[in-house]
Order: sequence, then structure tokens, then C-alpha cells
Amino acid sequence: MLESPILTGHQPEFMPWLGYLSKAQMGDIYYMVDNLQYVKDVFQNRNKIRIKNKPGWQWLNVPILNKKKIQVWRDVKIDHSQPWKRKHLSAIKTSYSKAPYFNEIFPEIEQLYINFKGEKLIDFIKIIVNYAFKKFDIETPIKYVSELDNIEGKKSDLIISMCKSCDAKTFVFGTLGNTYIEWNKFTDITPVFQNFTHPIYKQVHGGFIPNMSFIDLLFNHGDNSKKILNKSTYNNE
Repeated sequence: MLESPILTGHQPEFMPWLGYLSKAQMGDIYYMVDNLQYVKDVFQNRNKIRIKNKPGWQWLNVPILNKKKIQVWRDVKIDHSQPWKRKHLSAIKTSYSKAPYFNEIFPEIEQLYINFKGEKLIDFIKIIVNYAFKKFDIETPIKYVSELDNIEGKKSDLIISMCKSCDAKTFVFGTLGNTYIEWNKFTDITPVFQNFTHPIYKQVHGGFIPNMSFIDLLFNHGDNSKKILNKSTYNNE
């Protein structure tokens, strides 16, 4: 381990957007914060892909069990009684069949779905995120907070606890981190904030809509995607 690594992290996110990947590149270690309360219908179990028809995008949504129950992230199970795999693959194929790199990317994604036999949402997200890291040459190692010892607390206390677990002296927050950080608690750790500019690139359906899943960039630009992904910079305020 590095003498004083830079730590960044995020809650699990299904089919993450480009800002998520760019943030991961900013750290020497990436913590997947999977010990918090799961919140459905944000970006934890769904994300966006481009489509031809208005409004130009649609959700890919992974159905979960016990929707009304308060659950910790690591315990959330997928509702396999619904044909979500078939629906996802059909939607992706319809959306990107005419994209320049469809023949390269779709079989890879299809195999991720077909080969997944697990019950938990976090296990499928691990597979998807590892695939994304590989395609974008992101070498930052991922650690899962639920599998680590002596990490506790909430909000800023949780972040400080994570930093102490790996001797990190710098933590990378997301762009909105300065709206909730408790500054008085960061006496020994330097907080920095992601400054991400979303790249504009050619999309198969014309025009440009930002904040899609990372697969949108892959289908449209293949191996060039890692060059198009803008690296975030630090903002210390």
C-alpha cells in the first residue's frame, strides 16, 4: 500500500455514468460504500441509455425484492421473477444496433448478463463496474466497505473512518461534496472535490444528451472511449 494514498469512493451505482468512472481515476484506492441504507429508484438500481424516440433516453431498471423494507445495500436482492435480463438486453440491442461498435460491445455485455446467476444486486454491480474499469483502463483497486473491519459512523465520520482504515490523508468528494461536508471534522485529512466536465461526443441517434450510462460511450466510440473520457480535476473549495 502507498505511504499516504488518495482515497475516493461512492455508493454502488448500476451501469454508472462517466463522472463516476472519472472520479474513480482520481484515487489510489476506491471504496465501494455498500454498508449504507439502500435507496431505490435513483441511480442505485437503474441508469440511462440513449434511444431514438423522445425524450431521447430510457431507464434500465433492475427490479428488487422487498421494495418497502428498509435494507442495507449489501442485503438487497434482485427480483428474478421478472424478466429483467431479457428486457435490458432487448433495450440495449434496439438502442445501439446501428452504433459503430455494436458488434464488439454487445456480445461482451450480453455475456455479463447471461453468466450472472447471483441473487444480490451488489454482486451484479461488481461485475458491471469491473467491466467498465477494464474497458477504460482504470487500474484503481476497489475495496468494499462491508468487507472491511473497523469502519463505522455516518456522513463525515464514516469518510474519516474509511480514510483511517487505509492511512489516506486525502479524500476525493463528488462535485456536491462541499454542500454536506462537516469541515470542522477534517483536521488531519484533506478534502478535495471532483471537478468533472462531461465530454461531448457523437451519439448514434444524433444530437447529444449527457449523463448516460458508460455503455453509451463504448457503443459509439469503442477503444477510443478511454481517450474521450475527461479526467476530473481537483477543487479544494
